[in-house]
Order: sequence, then structure tokens, then C-alpha cells
Amino acid sequence: MTFIFLKLFSSKEKLQRVIFFRIVPTIFLLAFYFLLYKIYIPRVNAFGCFDDCNNFIAGYFLLKGKLLFSQIFFNHNPLMAYLSMFVQLFTNPQNIYELILRHRQFLLLFGLFFNLLLIGRFGLAAFGFAIFFELSKFYLFGDRFLAEGFIVYPLVYLVGLVWTKSLREKLYIFDYFLSAIFTWFIIFMREPYIPIALLLLGYILLSKKSKKVSILSFGLFFSLSLIAIFGHNVSEFFFNVYTTNIGINFLGEINSNEMGGIGIWKVFLYPILALFSATKDGAFPILLALLSALFLLSTALLVKFRKIKLVFLIWLILGFANFRYVSPGQTFYAAFHLLIWYGIFIFSSFMMILYIYKKNRNLSYILIFLYAVVLIYIILLPSFFIYEKVDPQRDLITNYGRQMQAGEVVKSISKPNDTLFLDGFDDIIYWQAQRVSSYKYSWYTSLMPYFKKYKDARLEMFKNSPPDFYYGSCPKEKDVNKLLPEFAKNNYTRLYSDRQPSCLWVRKEKIESITKKQWEKAKENLYYLPPEL
Repeated sequence: MTFIFLKLFSSKEKLQRVIFFRIVPTIFLLAFYFLLYKIYIPRVNAFGCFDDCNNFIAGYFLLKGKLLFSQIFFNHNPLMAYLSMFVQLFTNPQNIYELILRHRQFLLLFGLFFNLLLIGRFGLAAFGFAIFFELSKFYLFGDRFLAEGFIVYPLVYLVGLVWTKSLREKLYIFDYFLSAIFTWFIIFMREPYIPIALLLLGYILLSKKSKKVSILSFGLFFSLSLIAIFGHNVSEFFFNVYTTNIGINFLGEINSNEMGGIGIWKVFLYPILALFSATKDGAFPILLALLSALFLLSTALLVKFRKIKLVFLIWLILGFANFRYVSPGQTFYAAFHLLIWYGIFIFSSFMMILYIYKKNRNLSYILIFLYAVVLIYIILLPSFFIYEKVDPQRDLITNYGRQMQAGEVVKSISKPNDTLFLDGFDDIIYWQAQRVSSYKYSWYTSLMPYFKKYKDARLEMFKNSPPDFYYGSCPKEKDVNKLLPEFAKNNYTRLYSDRQPSCLWVRKEKIESITKKQWEKAKENLYYLPPEL
């Protein structure tokens, strides 16, 4: 960050401006993050498992020596799995609470680093982004260990460079190389954002003045991409990530959101549609509507200043960031796809204010005042999430108790080399039990039954290498994909829990080797053999 400050200062910017626009915001940001830590850490258990748990388990299997894609099914690009492996390797969490906590802390540090970088490069616009985005990203799961929560920051950096270049302002050599690295990072974190990442990189690198630097930067991006692809089994990589997602998720999202044909315009007109989100309950829909109104006002001012090309570019970028459409006003599970658009939207709003400041300071002061009023108003709303009572212990038991209980039982009555198979749900039990699967692809996610190769591998496992412990075939389960195959059912005994049949089964051959002391440990977690045994 010091390098960027000095680089900017060397471009004849006055020391006074450097202090006001970069150093002072940096100091405030550090204090602000102390507050954010106090807000977010007590809420790490506020919701149960989501895509973040998939990242945890992929990282867990990597630590067990499995290979991504060929031995671990993973229907996303690879970097999130390796990030989780890194976090688990160096923090060594001892329980599920600590597992979640360490990943959230890592994301907070990542966000702090990038916000410092953004302020160092873009000044007060980045500071405004940090304040608004960090205080409201909770509503879009921006605090969870999801790819979207990471890549929003490098995408914002790229948008800032596109803005800078469109105004014919100077790009530094480090901007080009960071662009290459950030684009690679974005693409291999989350595949739906490949188009916007390439769009931004292309705009930045297509330059007659810096042709050599652009070529070197593209070479860096291309080399990193080849390593990321050919470092894995290529056919499995593309089947895991692209065949499965295009066949199930991509087409499903287009149909459910009516994105075909003329419906695609919804993604490009989202700031207008978001004006009407305030009709929904909660603080976030109100915030989104107010920010949209101010964004439209700033857009009108840019048009007045004859920056129509710049306005078109901003709205185009926002449209590309919103291909995973979310109805305005949605929050949490229904809205995390909006996080990327939301981050770019806020940052673009403050970049517009900086431009308006150069043209008409009084108008920019009015806009800053209005944004401050919106921020204060939202923070004071009784429905704002920071006022909700938090009970971390209750949240942990409510959202993860079942998985912790079952995993601990398997761990207590098994040996380290015993195998466990979870039939399409509650995958975090693998981590709690600290056991691996005999399944060819390590785990059987809810997406895999749609593909013959994974269904066949599941049946082959039960025939040739049946797991010692099986979690599935729950008492009320009717989905055949979550039931023991008929030919294997007689080989397993269902355990009971709280006087009811459970979802946990033990292979009959294994029961004989489980000691009385181990069964007593299982009973402490309310699991035991059926009464007839």
C-alpha cells in the first residue's frame, strides 16, 4: 500500500491531497474494521450450511490427499477449495464453530487488505464503497466463505481501472499486472463471472500506448490460466464445472428468472427496478431503493455533463455483473448472487460523485450529504441487522447441532481408517467425524444424482467397497437417490436416536468390532443400537 501512495505522490499530486484522500481514509478504515469484527463475528453461526460448507469439505478432502475433480467432485472452479484447504491447514480448527470462525476471519482480513488497496488506488470513492458495502453485505451473505464474497473486491478494482482509463487518466504498470492476476483469480474462483472479468480485462489491456505492458500482462494471465487448468485432470475439470452447471443450474436459472429473449433487459435495467424494492419488509430493500434513486440522480448528472459513453459503460458493466438475476429486495439465501452487482453498484456510485466533484463541487456536496443521510437513516432503523439479539451458542446448536451430533457419533464408534458415506446432504458430517468416503468421487452432493456416471459409481461403491457407516435413508425419505440400494439394505443396521429411527446406519460386520466403551460414548450423543439388538 505504501508503494501505491508513493507512486501516486510521485505523479505530482500534492502531499495535502494524498493525506486527505488516502492516508486519512486508511486510518479510519482500520478503526472501522475493528467495529466490523465486533458486528460480524458473533453472527458466524447465524445461518446453517450453504455453499460455504461445500468449500470446507472440498478443502478437507484435499488435506486427506484426494485430487480435486478426479477424486473430489466439485462443481465450481478450483480456488475456493484450495483457499479452504489453506485456512484449515494453517489454523487447524478443532470443532465446527472454530472451522466456520477461522474462515470468516480469513475473509475479513482479505476484505481489509483489498479495501486498503482500493483506497490507496482510488481514494475517497473506495472509502465510501467500504463503508456502505461492509455494513450491508450481511444481507447478501457477503460475510460468508463464498466465492462471491472474495471476488467482489478485485472486480471493483478492475472497474476502477476501466473508469480511470475511460476518463483518459493514467494507468500505472502495476495496474496492468494486477489486472491480469485479479482476472485470473476471479475466473478460477467462480465461473459465472468469466464474461465480466474478460470484458474488464480486455478494456484495460487494449491500449496503443502501453502495448508491451499489455502483452506481458496478458501473457501472465494466460500462463496462470494454463497452470490452473492443466494442474488438474482436464476432462474431469470441465465435466465437474461446466457440463454439470450448464445442464442443471444455468438453464434452470434462465427459466426460473424468465431471462430468455426480452427478459435479459432486466439485468441491465436493475437500478430502475430496484427503486420499487422498498415495498418489501426489512432494512435492505429500503437501502437498495434509496441507493438506486441516488445512482439514477448521479447518472442524470453525468448525462448532463455529456458523459454518455461513460454512463453506457457503467450500465453495461452492471448488467454483466447481474446475469445471475435476483428479484429486487430479496435477502440472504435468495439473494447472494446479487453481491457482485451490489459491490460494483456502490463503488460506481462513488466514482460518479468524484467526477461530479470535478465539474460542480456544490452538486457533489449535495450528493455526499444525501448518502450520509441514507447511511444514518438505515443504521438507525430498528430492523437493521445489528440490533438483532445474538446467541452464538443457540445458533450453533440450531444450525449445526444435528450434523455435530451425528459426526461425533461416527467418530466415537469408528476407527481412523473406517469409511463413511453421506447420501447427498449434511456434508459437513465428514469434517466432524474426521473420516473419508469409499466413494470414487469422495462425496455425493445433491447435484450428482442427475448424472449417470455418479449414480453408477455410487452403486459400484455399495457392491465393491461398501462404507462402514452410511448416513441417509432417513425414516420419512422418499427420494430414491437418498435411499440405500435394496441389495445393500440387509448389510446395515439403523441406529436409533431419542427413541426414534435415525439416518445413521452401521454395517453389520462392523458392529461386532465396536466396543462397549464406544457405544457408551455414542449414547452420550443420544445414539444407540435398535432395541431388538
